[in-house]
Amino acid sequence: MRNKKYIVVVSGILLILVLVTLIYFKNKNISYANNEKFYELLLTAEEYKIKGNYEQAKKTLEESLKYSKTGYYYLGMLYSDINEERKARKAYEQAYKYKVFEAATLIGEMEEKSGNFKEAEKWYKRGIKNNKGLSIFALAMFYYNRNDKEKYKIYLRQAANKKEGQAIYFLAKVYYKEKNWEELKKCQKQILEEKEIYRVKDYMKKDIEYMLGTEKEKQYFNLTEEANKFVEKKDYEKAEKIFLEAAKLNNEGYYEIAKMYVDVSNEKAVEKYKIAYEKGVARAAGDIGSYYYDEKKDVEMAKKWIQMAIDGGDINSNFYLGEIYEDAGDLRQALKYYSIPANNKKAIAMSIARSLASELGDKKLADYWYNKIFSEPGIEQLSEQLVIGLDK
Repeated sequence: MRNKKYIVVVSGILLILVLVTLIYFKNKNISYANNEKFYELLLTAEEYKIKGNYEQAKKTLEESLKYSKTGYYYLGMLYSDINEERKARKAYEQAYKYKVFEAATLIGEMEEKSGNFKEAEKWYKRGIKNNKGLSIFALAMFYYNRNDKEKYKIYLRQAANKKEGQAIYFLAKVYYKEKNWEELKKCQKQILEEKEIYRVKDYMKKDIEYMLGTEKEKQYFNLTEEANKFVEKKDYEKAEKIFLEAAKLNNEGYYEIAKMYVDVSNEKAVEKYKIAYEKGVARAAGDIGSYYYDEKKDVEMAKKWIQMAIDGGDINSNFYLGEIYEDAGDLRQALKYYSIPANNKKAIAMSIARSLASELGDKKLADYWYNKIFSEPGIEQLSEQLVIGLDK
């Protein structure tokens, strides 16, 4: 229901572009002037994309090739956005020639979707030449989809060693099925105690707690895993029945039902969030508040529900109040509320708190939040995109 929650300064897509760009410049030692011009053209192209002017975006990206051949990667992304897959493939291949290995991973995805699994495997393996956890994780998931459990586990381990949070979480689930409790505990220790683990979300930590918990908690986890298989198949009726069984063990099951319906109907989701709140799941009220703010533009009703969540003990709903005050131009109040989830290991809130502190002229506080992101273990929501955004 909340898309804005996962945006720091600019769109996630644009931040990915910036990330790859900076990697390219670092590796190729391109002059600062070219760097600036290329980046300027990327921003311009993204603005055209947002407005739906794809032809002008294409021309701008073609111009960017004068300053960096990495522009082929972005051309490929543009062509993918407008469903011109052949042109996208050709552009990605050009990007790969200039050692943008992320392009190989995207070609692997295209081949896998087409059912060309041998070609997909070849391209995925080329993609991991960048030695990044996310590309290695993509290869692991390819083997998962092929039911090659041995290779799936091998590449999950490699990705986990590169601090890829998703890989640590999926590896934990492998160890859970194997009843390898010692290795599962190591996954938990890594995700909780190491610094700069990427793409960790709060549900991952909670699920690992369930896996290592009481028999009742394990049973709850097993039921939610079963229900989510039906969610993936869009069999919401069957999924809801299983979630209701899970809710007999843990009221969080009611929240899972509401979350499931977000992609179906906001109104249906709100109806279910209200049930979850009535069953004692405080954070559900925060989601209701976000609905009233984002969809209904009802600020007072939004504040009412969000405050109900906070009063019920949900620390992270303070983020929503931060958004409301930021949008109203009250940066000091916004900073106050963002700081609360920021102190609860939420990297996005930390990043925004840093940005607001800087805007308010408090360099010491801005530096505090910047350093906290990289010095505190167990941070959630950290990504390369967010890290690049911090350098702006």
